[in-house]
Amino acid sequence: MKKKVLAALLSTAMVAALLSGCGGKADEPAAPAETEAPAETEAPAESEEPAESEAPAADAGSMSFEIVSKGLQHEYWQAVKQGVESKAAELGVTVNFVGPDSESNIDQQVQQLENALNATPTAIGLAALDTESVKGQLQTCLDKSIPVIGFDSGVPGAPEGSVLANCSTDNYAAGALAAEKVYEAVKGRIDGTVRIGVVAQDATSESVVNRGLGFIDKFAELAVADGHTATVVGNEKYISDSKCEKTDGANVVIDVRVPAQVTSDASLADVNSLLGEDGIIALYGSNEHSANAIISAAENHSEIGVGDDKVIAAGFDSGSAQIEAVKNGVLLGAITQAPVAMGEILVQTLYDAAQGNPVSDADTGCQWYTAENIENPEIWDNLYGK
Repeated sequence: MKKKVLAALLSTAMVAALLSGCGGKADEPAAPAETEAPAETEAPAESEEPAESEAPAADAGSMSFEIVSKGLQHEYWQAVKQGVESKAAELGVTVNFVGPDSESNIDQQVQQLENALNATPTAIGLAALDTESVKGQLQTCLDKSIPVIGFDSGVPGAPEGSVLANCSTDNYAAGALAAEKVYEAVKGRIDGTVRIGVVAQDATSESVVNRGLGFIDKFAELAVADGHTATVVGNEKYISDSKCEKTDGANVVIDVRVPAQVTSDASLADVNSLLGEDGIIALYGSNEHSANAIISAAENHSEIGVGDDKVIAAGFDSGSAQIEAVKNGVLLGAITQAPVAMGEILVQTLYDAAQGNPVSDADTGCQWYTAENIENPEIWDNLYGK
């Protein structure tokens, strides 16, 4: 009996197998469905590619950048702000550009950076007046994974990894360029002991310090190459950081003056003091504020100007007062940055960093302008005070 049952079961299984095999051939319409399956699997992948390429544009509207500058009172910062806002509009991001009332008001800038952190931005741009004062906030940015990009003076000595890149002029090289031009104008007058005055707004910000050091080091280098001896006197920061070997009895004395407070009156007093020194043959103002102090002094000191019997003066930046002083022969020339381009590059770098893309330092450039070349398009386009 058991054998009959087993035989019946085997027969049934064989029939089912045969029917199944025949069914696979008979269901030919099912084949296209199988060949279409890969297409259905690939379709979502194809539709995901446009979504990925469109992601930055879709996310841009939700991006907000807090930008803390050194101030708003000078035309230079207004030009940077112009570049920032132009690029932000192009990318479709929101920006908030702030700065202290004075470039000596470190506490106010620290508070503005605190406010920027409290706004929970996508990224932060910072031109620090004093790195030491903002190290705590930068560490917070690092802890919260908020990208920080430095600009103008940047944030030298910031906590490692807290500042991803810096967008600025190579300030040291720019100062050296000014020194080359001034030295060329006065080298024939170095007879006996002469004094070169450097008027610096401060001894804390990277940009101002490096513009001063670049000038000091290059001027001393050129003087020594011509057989002179050189030394640096005045502000201790510039004395200690300069590459110029300190030499007693040097015949080229580079005298650096830094006011106790960043005010027009204080810097004007520094210029007047330098003009009272024996052997003064040149002056250099390492930013708009300091250059304007020299220009103000020229109103009462006719010895400042261009000529063999004049105190040769040079400036940095391109506010309206400097442009006129260069045109009128009060200043030999000045260094112009590209502040609008700096603002544009800053926002683009913030945008890239916020997207997680690699970023790197960007040199935003500089040029020496004089009464002779000021109207050349490559110069004129970078003068923000025109």
